[in-house]
Amino acid sequence: MMKIKRNIGKIRRIISPRKKEQLKKKVGAPPGTVIHVGDKKNEKAVITLIEYDENIFNHYVIESDKELAKIKERGNQKTVQWIDFNGFGDIDNLKKFGEIFEIHPLILEDIANSNHQPKIDYYDEDIFLVMKKINWEENKDVSYDQISILLTANFLFTFRDDLSEDFSKILQRIESGKNIFRKSRSDYLFYVLIDFTIDHYFLVVEEFSERIEVMQEKLLEKPDQSDLHQIQLLKKEAYNLKQVIRPTREAISNIIRLESNYISKKNLIYFRDSFDHIMQLYESIEIQRESITTLIDIYLSSLSNRMNEVMKFLTLIATIFIPLTFIAGIYGMNFSNMPELNWKYGYFIVLGLMALTGIFLLFYFKRKKWL
Repeated sequence: MMKIKRNIGKIRRIISPRKKEQLKKKVGAPPGTVIHVGDKKNEKAVITLIEYDENIFNHYVIESDKELAKIKERGNQKTVQWIDFNGFGDIDNLKKFGEIFEIHPLILEDIANSNHQPKIDYYDEDIFLVMKKINWEENKDVSYDQISILLTANFLFTFRDDLSEDFSKILQRIESGKNIFRKSRSDYLFYVLIDFTIDHYFLVVEEFSERIEVMQEKLLEKPDQSDLHQIQLLKKEAYNLKQVIRPTREAISNIIRLESNYISKKNLIYFRDSFDHIMQLYESIEIQRESITTLIDIYLSSLSNRMNEVMKFLTLIATIFIPLTFIAGIYGMNFSNMPELNWKYGYFIVLGLMALTGIFLLFYFKRKKWL
């Protein structure tokens, strides 16, 4: 079981000055103006070509614009050609890339905006999908990396700015040549990229669920004031997750409902499977949001129970001392005619009586299970 003391995903509440400047530049700019919004992770874009069919597999980095132009000119429809553009913060290279492959300016604008919500757009026959890859590692903040996928007649493009992910698992599946990959067209690769991203969601939602359970156990055992802050963080992060999963669900639903020449009917079953997965995630996050609401009730109830226990203990102590105070009060009166004051053992008898009274009350409370 995880330790509750570890940091639960922090939420950035303040927009950085750099991001404010980026947003200001977009105000009043004409549609299709390519301005990077978000944190820049790669100083220079890395462009990779993955080309394959049943017989060939090529994977290499593209070094120049001339190479890109040659790839565009040959436009080989017999092989699947996947071009990965890693580093969309490199705006100059992104613009050149868009010019070479004649990518619509509105697509480039959405690619450069890393704060964009998940969505799907259709440009003539081309399909453009924006998704979020969620990372939530132990003792680290939740991070949302954007991945954009553009499916055209001859190419499948991915645009990202992610140093931690290299699609190595997908490439291994393609290179092995022992699965459906090498016999399928780019629509199957499109599905795999979607499914690959959704798989990360399952890991995050499972981690999120586990942290809620840990918090529940802590609240039942020993709640404190800091727990309310942690609950609020969980609540806000659940909202952020929902804001990613819900539009992704709608996007995949549109892929299934709208017919496209680039997606074969036999492969639609795979997209339906992805839709089932995202629906499962959506339902899970809804349940977890309800669980977080329950956490607040548990917190308040636990604090109330602790207060009741303290008040009960103090009441019992006061009850024990009431008769003792009564006895002490009687013999503290200043009357001259009090025979007990002249007894040789009067002091010790009164102390004994007080002790016996206290012991009797303790025994009585114990028997009644009030202590």
